[in-house]
Amino acid sequence: MSNLQAEFDKLLEEQRDLAKRFQSKAQELFKETTKEFFDKNPGITAVMWTQYTPYFNDGDTCEFGVHEPYFTNAKGEDMDDITRWGEYEGNKEGVWSESSWSFTGDSEYSRKQREGMNLTGVDIESIKKFDTLIQSGDMEDVMKAMFGDHVRVTATRDGFDVDDCDHD
Repeated sequence: MSNLQAEFDKLLEEQRDLAKRFQSKAQELFKETTKEFFDKNPGITAVMWTQYTPYFNDGDTCEFGVHEPYFTNAKGEDMDDITRWGEYEGNKEGVWSESSWSFTGDSEYSRKQREGMNLTGVDIESIKKFDTLIQSGDMEDVMKAMFGDHVRVTATRDGFDVDDCDHD
């Protein structure tokens, strides 16, 4: 093997090592960010989102993406009443599950959604930041490496639960 081939192989190995270190550090930071989010939001028990590569995109390239998160105050069995789209279908008074848009939007619909919710212990600014972070194009590789493709992720104070999801 020539010296050039050996140098190229070494460079490729360095690139793989750098990618591993990046992923490890990014995952560590994401876990810290999630912990900080829950510390600022004692009124939120879980954040859920789906992330996947579409099977079909009307002729366009199918690209992996993280979709809008839903935030909830549901606990225990009430978590089972949240659909894969983040909607609470139970009938327990005071339980909600809403998209980040419901918390942050300025539309009439968003304002009406917030009116009926007990937002004690909910920090709207941190919801905006969390939403922006996980849907950032810069985070896509990190999110995919951490949780996978075609999954629904539920983040709680205790960690992350990842389930396969159907979509499209």
